[in-house]
Amino acid sequence: MEGMEIQTLSRTRRLLLLYCSFFRITALVVGGGLAMLPVIEEIFVVKHKLLTREELLDMTALTQTVPGIIAINSAVYIGMKIGGVPGALAAAAGAVTPPFTVILIIASLFPRLDPKNRYLLGVFSGIRACVTGMILVTGCRMFRRTVKSGLECAVVLVFFVLAVMKVSPALLILAAIPFGWCYVWWQTRRLSQAEQAADGGKKTEASSEPSAETSVDPDKDGGRGK
Repeated sequence: MEGMEIQTLSRTRRLLLLYCSFFRITALVVGGGLAMLPVIEEIFVVKHKLLTREELLDMTALTQTVPGIIAINSAVYIGMKIGGVPGALAAAAGAVTPPFTVILIIASLFPRLDPKNRYLLGVFSGIRACVTGMILVTGCRMFRRTVKSGLECAVVLVFFVLAVMKVSPALLILAAIPFGWCYVWWQTRRLSQAEQAADGGKKTEASSEPSAETSVDPDKDGGRGK
């Protein structure tokens, strides 16, 4: 199914694609929803071309805003985009199956594990370093695709400083909503004014052309009079 258009896939194959894709993602990726984003991009944007990078950015913002686990929210969002409600259920089932199975296995073995075992601690240390790198790469990619002006850079810096000062994330999100709305309204108004100015210039040029064509040639009139 690599590289195939979604329109060429039957409904059953769409659901199977969603289930198997999220099964592999949650089975192999450690670190939660943010660490999954590069793999989701590779599968659904680059490989299968079922999503655009803009839709992926929208998904990232939405899944971190609404309540719930980021991995499940991402699966539901992509499943809805590709296969509707059945697609959302298939993607969510694929995302849940590996973690649920692994947690059951770990829970059964946990009483026998030594929390002070240096090899076990080394494994967790390596996993934390890897997850940190994956989240950092995801943040850099999102920054390059989202922040495209000086004003947006300033907003990112302000909210970063507020986050470092341990301001509640809920307050930051609530503050970002009206700012984003005002920013889009301002950009839309600027674009509309620019288009109106361009249309006005074209109309002025068009109205001046007929007057030049219909101007009277004095030599021709003089010849007719004679």
